[in-house]
Amino acid sequence: MDMDYNVILGCPRSGTTFLLDSLKPLPHSECISGHLLPIVIPHLINRDLCSEIYQSLLTGFEFSLIDFIESISEERVSAIHRWLTQSMGTTELIQALQRKRVIERIIYKEPFLSFAPEFTYNALPNCRIVHIYRDGRDCADSLIRKYDVLTDEKLTNLRTAEAPLGRKYDHRYVPWWVDPGLEAEFLAATPYVRAIWMWKEMVRRCHEFFCRPDIIASNRVMLLKYEDLARDPIHYGEAVVAHFGCSLNNQLRQKFKQARTSSISIYKRRDRVEIAAAEQIAKSELALYGYL
Repeated sequence: MDMDYNVILGCPRSGTTFLLDSLKPLPHSECISGHLLPIVIPHLINRDLCSEIYQSLLTGFEFSLIDFIESISEERVSAIHRWLTQSMGTTELIQALQRKRVIERIIYKEPFLSFAPEFTYNALPNCRIVHIYRDGRDCADSLIRKYDVLTDEKLTNLRTAEAPLGRKYDHRYVPWWVDPGLEAEFLAATPYVRAIWMWKEMVRRCHEFFCRPDIIASNRVMLLKYEDLARDPIHYGEAVVAHFGCSLNNQLRQKFKQARTSSISIYKRRDRVEIAAAEQIAKSELALYGYL
């Protein structure tokens, strides 16, 4: 199948969902959020896998996207829903109702692929990637308020998206992305500090890979600051659309205009001691991305 692959990744609560929703009116495109890639795979990729297993995971990722597109290409109900929500034009709706719609582009969003940006880059031929990043202090705050992540209770097993792999320390598990020797420090921290710990590990991996000279030279990766997108959504929205080889239309403009700045620096409502602890953990990464 001749398909244009595009991927959005970034730490959870970095604006990945807003960006994907804003791109849904792109003609002849399908915007897909997670589900097709088991959440454990971005974690598993960081294990010492043999080349055969790694290659099979790369191939399986692409095949899962192709299978999904083949299954949905003649789906009429979803096309009607998209048209009603102004995410599909009338001409394309008619094509879908006649089972003649052609899907040219996939836009796939999976925040946890931030743990394995090289996997994303290698799995999908010539894919274009947008790495959207946000102040880690706000990400951690939103993760705690929205999902109550990395609590002591949730660390008693390995059944969460944040930590499906780890090592047992006491009665709790320490996620694999915590360096050996820091188990006690991690478990002594509050869930908020643990959440920014995850953020720093994600953005560090993305920075190390996306800043490689050969990756920069490929022009396949766009770095997008969430705060910039929120403050000037049309300008940065147009840049994202152009990166994916398309042009901004009126439906896309209306979607991007829904951006809000109200969640920027929302972390400041938290206790100052907890903020200071979080900044100490992620000091280098916060500075690297211009937040300190």
